[in-house]
Amino acid sequence: MELDYLISDLALILIVAGIMTVIFKKIKQPVVLGYIIAGFLISPNFTYLPTIVESEDIHVWANIGMVFLMFGLGLEFSFKKIATVGGSAFITAMTVMISMIFIGTGVGFLMGWDRMNCIFLGGMLSMSSTMIILKAYEEFDLKKERFAQLVLGTLVIEDIAGIFMIIILTTISVGQSASGFAVFTQIDMLLMMLIIWLLMGIYLIPTFLRKISGMLNDELTVIVAVGICLGMVVIANLIGFSSALGAFMAGSILAGTVQAGRIERVVTPIKDLFGAIFFVSVGMMIDPELLIQYVAPILIITAVTIAGQMTFATLGILLSGQSLHTAVRGGFSMVQIGEFSFIIATLGTSLGVIDDFLYPVVVCVSVITSFTTPVFIKKSERVYEFLNRKLPDGLRIFIRRNTSENQSDDDKDKDWLIYIKKVLIRTGLCSIMLFIIYWAGTKYLDPFLGRYIPSQVACDVITAIVTCGFMVPFMGLMHGTNQTFFTKLWVKHRANRLPLLTLKAIRILIAACFVALVLREVFRIPFVILVILAIIPIMFIVRSDYIKGKTINIEKRFMSNFNERTLARQKREKGIKGGHRWMDESLLVAEFRVTDTVENRTIYDFTKSRIFRLTVIKIIRDGKFINLPTSSERVYKGDILHMLGTADEIEACTILLEDEECIEYTEKLDINLKDYIYGQTFFGIPEETQLLLFPINVDSDSEFLKKSIKNSNMREKYRGSIIGIERDNLPIIKPDIETVIQQGDLMWVLGSKRMADMMIKSDVLHE
Repeated sequence: MELDYLISDLALILIVAGIMTVIFKKIKQPVVLGYIIAGFLISPNFTYLPTIVESEDIHVWANIGMVFLMFGLGLEFSFKKIATVGGSAFITAMTVMISMIFIGTGVGFLMGWDRMNCIFLGGMLSMSSTMIILKAYEEFDLKKERFAQLVLGTLVIEDIAGIFMIIILTTISVGQSASGFAVFTQIDMLLMMLIIWLLMGIYLIPTFLRKISGMLNDELTVIVAVGICLGMVVIANLIGFSSALGAFMAGSILAGTVQAGRIERVVTPIKDLFGAIFFVSVGMMIDPELLIQYVAPILIITAVTIAGQMTFATLGILLSGQSLHTAVRGGFSMVQIGEFSFIIATLGTSLGVIDDFLYPVVVCVSVITSFTTPVFIKKSERVYEFLNRKLPDGLRIFIRRNTSENQSDDDKDKDWLIYIKKVLIRTGLCSIMLFIIYWAGTKYLDPFLGRYIPSQVACDVITAIVTCGFMVPFMGLMHGTNQTFFTKLWVKHRANRLPLLTLKAIRILIAACFVALVLREVFRIPFVILVILAIIPIMFIVRSDYIKGKTINIEKRFMSNFNERTLARQKREKGIKGGHRWMDESLLVAEFRVTDTVENRTIYDFTKSRIFRLTVIKIIRDGKFINLPTSSERVYKGDILHMLGTADEIEACTILLEDEECIEYTEKLDINLKDYIYGQTFFGIPEETQLLLFPINVDSDSEFLKKSIKNSNMREKYRGSIIGIERDNLPIIKPDIETVIQQGDLMWVLGSKRMADMMIKSDVLHE
């Protein structure tokens, strides 16, 4: 009876892999490298040992191994894990991945490779190896170190981003284009798959497993888990996604069940077995002749990988607010590419969009960088000491003042989580809108103009101008994240400032990429140069008060329409005279005391260099009461300042003033505005100097109509302050000074009885 080639090939793979595993454990090197070398030794490219008979089976083994590797990754995945890694890991991962994608793609173009090879090379170089880094940390007993925890958290984010990268690369490969409607369609399909994922995870799979829990033993658990895995692979392929994504989703579904621990335990041997086969199949792809032919690209890519990963990982960790010590040790750990690079290479090979030489080139780079990883980790402490001695004093002091060893813990506090959530949601929604505008402009507007304008250049220019014009409001909205949390984080610790600025820079870069996509239709200039050129006008857009005012109105209109029914009900439930809603429900009045005075110091001098969100509504000085003082009002020792703001703004202000020697927070008030208004007599404030709150309807004849709050002259003419606007039932607390007042608005104005008399005379306020 003749033995099937499949069985003999599998026997050869496992025997040689087992021998190499023992050898590499003895020499204390990552086992992954042993698998790769074992694959080379039994491949048709090495004839001195027995080789596998059916070389076509290599791709089959590679695909099966990739499926179970991704299935295992899914079993370890959870949204809680993402939440625990903190903002530092997110900023580091984004810095490294975005930088290395651009650099890898650029290096490919410089070497004269075609477009798809360059794009896939960028993807392969963007991710470090979890397996190799974890192995090195365990060997050097560093796993519990602060920098190691940050690096492992960064690798979690990279793995998640890698899943989406696989989807995008699949789309690009099928359409042979990095842009177009196909990408948007694939995103829609992804969202649909995520919905199915959640439905199955929350209801179907746990319900099924509970019903059969009494019958579950290890044997049945393995069969069910692997069946679900392969079933999801089939579904993903039918829809048009990769096998890797289907396997990952299957693992993620099972990770959310009560049987997750048991499933992971019984599936781990299968994952290890087929994972080993996957890496052996990677080694089988190595062709010595190709390596000799491409020795120069291998050395170039190796140098770029080590230098790029090390530099941008260190920079990313610094930008996240970590200390130089943490940054250098973490950055020197991420100097390699690994298993995800092989998965991306396997994807490109199976789709037939990359050349045969790229796979072994990347494998060779991975092997070299894997051997260098322990060396860089061991030398990182010496490099830090060298940098700490040689850096210019100014730069070293700047880094020390704006970073912290405890930033990994600080960036997991409630305010950071809320702020990052808001940034991600706003950035995601605005990015989708920017893409839709880009797609509509290039897909429909340009052909439409071509029917009436004979010059194609003129059509392209007009299309670019119109498309970018429609993008402007959404670029502004992308940067309109809640300023209160930004302020709190900014003043809590100097180490928060670099990551906050980095998040702003990432959003500017995203917007610049969309503008560059539009400009690329007109100017045949390299994409990177267009991105750099686009950054300048986008920074102007973000800082423009006029554009800020317009985008605020767009956002408020959207929120009003989106919550119309809820806001109308709340208005009925909480309304006062005439059905209006008080604007003081979220506003508090806090008291501060001036303990020392710098000569000629004014309120403006006190607040100009700070992120100061509170409004000084009253100064009490030697029995005198100054309502709504102007910025030129001097401040003296003994003054009592009553300031208006939200609870978060007051907290931010108290943090800001902790190191201030001339003013202190008394903690005497912190009452809501309504109680403050009605309780002024109790506080000993004479009736003629008490503050009042008035609602003012803005009609078609109003002098405030279509003016921003800054240009309304409310304070200059009437000595009043607009503290809120009710627009279409939407309460806007402490609106931005660039907010444009519209017809139908209900303004809540804080001022004195004198202000009320002046408004009555001017027919602004009716008795």
